[in-house]
Amino acid sequence: MIKRIEYKGYKMFCLERYKNILKLGKNIVDNDIKIFQEFKVTKRNYVVGIEYENRKYILKSPRNEHRIPQRKFFTMFKGGESFSTLNNINSLIDKYEFDEFVRPLMTIVKRKNGMIVDSYLVMEYVEGTPLEKKDIFTAVEFLKKLHKSKHYHGDANTSNFMMKDGKLRTIDTQGKKYWFGEYRKYYEVLTFSEDLLVLIYELDGIELFNYPKNIWYYTAYFVKYSKKNKYIEKIKKWKKKKRDQGWKI
Repeated sequence: MIKRIEYKGYKMFCLERYKNILKLGKNIVDNDIKIFQEFKVTKRNYVVGIEYENRKYILKSPRNEHRIPQRKFFTMFKGGESFSTLNNINSLIDKYEFDEFVRPLMTIVKRKNGMIVDSYLVMEYVEGTPLEKKDIFTAVEFLKKLHKSKHYHGDANTSNFMMKDGKLRTIDTQGKKYWFGEYRKYYEVLTFSEDLLVLIYELDGIELFNYPKNIWYYTAYFVKYSKKNKYIEKIKKWKKKKRDQGWKI
């Protein structure tokens, strides 16, 4: 059950059993937090480690959601990335017993004219070790199990996996459900097969999953590699440059 409160124009959501963390949410809104490490601070994402009452947490703000106009507009019709992560991952942990996920604890959202203008996600802090070659096979088995439940990771790079006490843990995912055939599943396989660590160990990502090459595989293949067309790459770089300059495109 999700508990919700409002504070200074922000709405905070958390699982009922973690309601004490709402006090931390107020501190975040008041910018009264202790940061022990900055993991990623860019125009696109803000990810830091924070301490509160002798415990460590991860605080993330998906800035692109309220920085890019078209993405900001579509938040009028959905809960937003942070809220989606809170709902989906907790469901996957509690309902489907996917305890490989690092648990999201709270989301904080501010809207104006129905659109998200600021948002944060608070997650458990887990300190693990990077994957070794044998751990890549463990990550593949996890992803296959996730796909079987009709969900996908969405950013299946080995940098988003770690080992903690001999157990696989994964981060930076909304754990969405796929509805349009198996396109998302195959797109994820192609992404994983291109991962630098997978390539360093000379593993064949496609063979690791051993999925049949059906219409969804070829659709995902076409979409993924058409993005690497040199003209499309130039357009993407131009758009990124203009956005960083403050253009609303």
